[in-house]
Amino acid sequence: MSSLWTLFFVILFLSSCRDEWETDFNGELKKGRTEQKGNVSNTVTAHPGRALASNCFQCHGTNGYASELKIAGESSSEIIGELNEMKYKNPGANIMNVHAQAYTSEEIKLIADYFSKQ
Repeated sequence: MSSLWTLFFVILFLSSCRDEWETDFNGELKKGRTEQKGNVSNTVTAHPGRALASNCFQCHGTNGYASELKIAGESSSEIIGELNEMKYKNPGANIMNVHAQAYTSEEIKLIADYFSKQ
């Protein structure tokens, strides 16, 4: 059963991190996601904190828009403060403490910046 959960999380992680390649106007390959708007194609570069934040989507909803646990749009300083506070609490007391302890300070900043811009 444990290997099924591992496989599930690997697939979840890989699906949130995939990049697509497209050719720009000069015929060179570019990394990014393509959005179609009318007849114009724009390349959208994924936020560097999105892959890290994807672990949060399970409880806080895709891009942080869960109804009761919504964190999208919160200020990055508030998210950083909350995660840093949780980082030093007993990991057995709350699942968020475990998650917070797994991230470096730089990763926490990227996650907070990502959710603040949603």
